[in-house]
Amino acid sequence: MKAVLRTASQVLLTALALFVLATRSFAQEDPGDRIQQLYAEAKQDESSGHIDEAVQKFQEIVRLDPTLAAAYNNLGRLYYQHGRLQEAVQPLQRASQIDPKLEPPRALLGFVFFQLENYPEAHRELKEAVRLNPSDSTARLFLARTLVQLNDLDGALKILTQLQHQDPRNSEVLYTLGNLYSTLAEATFGKIQTQDPNSYLLEVVLGKVAEIRQVYTDAAEHYKRAIERAPDVPDLYYRYAHALWAAGDSNGALRAYNQALERNPYDYRAQWESARIMLSDNPREALRRASQALERKPGIAEAQTIRGRALLALEKPNDAIDAFKKAIALDPEDPAIHFQLARAYRQAGLTQEAQNENAIYERMDKAAHVAKEQKQADSQ
Repeated sequence: MKAVLRTASQVLLTALALFVLATRSFAQEDPGDRIQQLYAEAKQDESSGHIDEAVQKFQEIVRLDPTLAAAYNNLGRLYYQHGRLQEAVQPLQRASQIDPKLEPPRALLGFVFFQLENYPEAHRELKEAVRLNPSDSTARLFLARTLVQLNDLDGALKILTQLQHQDPRNSEVLYTLGNLYSTLAEATFGKIQTQDPNSYLLEVVLGKVAEIRQVYTDAAEHYKRAIERAPDVPDLYYRYAHALWAAGDSNGALRAYNQALERNPYDYRAQWESARIMLSDNPREALRRASQALERKPGIAEAQTIRGRALLALEKPNDAIDAFKKAIALDPEDPAIHFQLARAYRQAGLTQEAQNENAIYERMDKAAHVAKEQKQADSQ
């Protein structure tokens, strides 16, 4: 009887032990399953615009597992994206503490501190974000903007110049760079004015500032005054001509370009830019000038395009095709060159090639318009 009771007790203890182990196993599995469910629901809430619900679910996730850096990052990101900047700081800092090698929370913290005008903290976080991920161009852009606020203009200029080289059409980079140039110009202007109030360089600085602000008529006037003060400086004539062209005065610009070339026949800028004006009335001279410019500076896509258009006007389509192909190799993102290449193919009697190139042009042109409309919608 005692043996039976002992056996029964052992079975009961074994069963109880198995039950405890099973319970522990379920307890370990349930949070993971629950976290996955909450994450899916949070993403669905976010995509549906139910931000408060998404925030609550990410808060529940970090309560279930306080070691999930990605969950803290998502929580901070939601706060940041919806203007709750102060609330974004703690979860983003926590994400960075859990995983110091994670770049997104560092970058987001930098954006938050920048908008809070806490520029030293923004600089610290953005610098670390860029170290962790040098290809994050947005973090680099905001690092440059932070350096401007901290009056490190040289450091900001170095970063912005690199960004512009990598993406020449990024309007955010161009805007920031323009503002920086304006700031540098104004500071330089003050120094020159103190040292030499009658220097022609004052007018050059003012002309550059006017160009940055796209007030080209004012820029032309400043360069004209600079010429009056220093008529022996050839570069001033080119700057004057370029500003006149940008202001819409093609005839005045051509006269000024010719003056620039009289003083410096090797100015490739004046050569190809004056060729652009001469295309309609004198394609042969436009071809000569564009060709000379390319001999001195082969990598100018606009000059190759002008050369091709001049060749088309002179009914030399095969040479024009070669010029347009070179232009595309230099600037593959410009749809207008594909349009000109299609014209050259048609003039050469290559119908299928013309149709193919025209299709490329239409596709690229449509994509450019869609991107422009999207950008306008995002800015509203």
